Amino acid sequence: MTLLDILITVMIIALAASFWRVRDYAELARNSALQYCSKHQLVFVSVARRQIHWQESPEQRRFQFDYTMEFSTANDVVYEGVISIYKGKLRSIDLPVYRVPD
Repeated sequence: MTLLDILITVMIIALAASFWRVRDYAELARNSALQYCSKHQLVFVSVARRQIHWQESPEQRRFQFDYTMEFSTANDVVYEGVISIYKGKLRSIDLPVYRVPD
């Protein structure tokens, strides 16, 4: 096995691990959205990855994953909120002002 073979193998493993982590974050965002919607009597529509950006804190530098959450209050208007995942944990759920059904 040459050094090039080892390098390619390590790169493939790193790529697979990062893909696995992104999928875990997407699942965390979906579960958080479902829990939030059920708690606040909202109708969950969908979750999609919005952006990945670099976030710096005093102790660490990591990527923050933002997901767009679509929800409805009475199946007539769809609203969009943002779910932020940082360091594998839910950081925030930001929703716009929405109409509460009568």
